[in-house]
Formats: sequence, structure tokens, C-alpha cells
Amino acid sequence: MYTDTHCHLNFKAFNKDLKEVIDRAKKSGVEKIIIPGAKLDSSRSAVEIASQYEMCFAAVGIHPHHTTESDTSLLYINVVKPDENSLLNLANKPKVVAIGEIGLDYYTYKNYPPITINGKKRQKELLILQLKIALACQKPVILHCREAHDDMLELLTDFQEKPETRLRGVFHCFGGDKNHLKKVLDLGFLVGFDGNITYEDNQKLQEMVIQTPLERLLLETDAPYLAPVPYRRQRNEPSYLSLIAVFISNLTGNSLKKITGKTQKNAESLFSI
Repeated sequence: MYTDTHCHLNFKAFNKDLKEVIDRAKKSGVEKIIIPGAKLDSSRSAVEIASQYEMCFAAVGIHPHHTTESDTSLLYINVVKPDENSLLNLANKPKVVAIGEIGLDYYTYKNYPPITINGKKRQKELLILQLKIALACQKPVILHCREAHDDMLELLTDFQEKPETRLRGVFHCFGGDKNHLKKVLDLGFLVGFDGNITYEDNQKLQEMVIQTPLERLLLETDAPYLAPVPYRRQRNEPSYLSLIAVFISNLTGNSLKKITGKTQKNAESLFSI
């Protein structure tokens, strides 16, 4: 059995056939699905879906790409008495198992301007606030990091050096180099890999999979994105998670049973599911 630890069933790509997608996931061996938020509205949607489907769980958070959007202002509410629309309020809803996805993203997306120095500063401020919410709720974090690993790891080191602010969590869809991976592991985080590891042109990322101890590995699809071969460039879905597990088994020389057992145990331990 598998746990898809990162699947955006709350995105519009699944509006028309959500139940069918979940049914296919069950038939493929997926036992549990964690649905991360990217904004407040998609976080609310994740909570709603989790309430409707027994196998689904939610994470709530604001992706760094949405830092400048107006709804992020709702985060800046007294965390002792949170407004009903605040992230802290959502974080305390039933079946919310993590704060995420949150992090830093310095990549220049199509039709968007490059990230400015001020933009990076705001991303860090938003990330720190959400890390503090995770600590207040005693929940793990699902971390997004793209072209920002040095800043991200420096910021997280400040948290991890103090017992009272030490975080648990996962670097989702890891895309750093071997030095970044070592630091991530040294800081105590788990590492998630997605369907893009199956792409022929991603040999460096495949090497990162090999270097990650099984005790720190999580499986995830990031659906509807990053569909594994042979579905590359199509809509991804959680039923394809087994393809990623098989690929990792072949890549690392570990049996599929071992990959499945270890990653399932890791997911259950981190997210308390």
C-alpha cells in the first residue's frame, strides 16, 4: 500500500472527476492521500475534500508564489485569537496533518517578472510566520523550495538549532544538489520525490534519490503536475504513484516491498496518519 504525501486534488484539474480519480487511486494501491493548500482558498478546499473522503487528509498553507496576493493579509491576525478565515484556524480543523505547502521560490515563471530583493524578503517573512504557526499547532511542514536552497537552509538552520523551535517536515519535490541534500538530512527533514525522477534527462535528480536513505524518503505525485513516464506531459494523478515506487526500486536496487514498506512507515510517522 502507498501514501501519496503530496497531491493537489483541490486544484481545478480534478473538478470534473474527483471521485473517479480517488477510486482509481484506491485500485492502484494508494491507501492515503495528503492534499496541500497553495492559498487560503485551496487550503479550505483541501480541508473540505478531506472531510468527504476517508482516505484523504489536508495540509494548509500559502505557497511562496502567492506571497503578494491580497488574501495573505489574513494570516497576520493575532495567533492567540485567530479569525475564522486565518490559516491558524484552518490548521486546527479535523484531518489537517501539516502546514504546507510553504517555502521559498525564486524561479521566474512565464508571464511573471523576476523575483526582486523585496520579493525575496516578503517570501521569507511569510515562511517564518507559517513555520511559527506549525510550531504553535505542533504539526509538520511541507516545504517547497525552487532555486532558493541556500536561503531556505540558512533560515531553517536558525529554527533547528533550538529545541523549542525545532521543526519536523519534508522537502517536497526535492530539486537541490548533493550539498543541499546533505544539509536537508542533517537538519532532520525527510525528502519527497515525484514523477520527474523518471525523466531520462533528470539523471542528477536520480542520483539524489540514490543518496537519500530509505528512512528519510517519501513518495508523492504532486498531481496534477509532473506525471511519470509514460504519462509525461499529461495530467498526473495519484494512481500513478506506484510507477514512481517501481522506478525507485529499480534505481536503488531495493525490492518494491521494501520501498513500499519504508515510505509508508515514514509517511505514517511524520504525519501521524
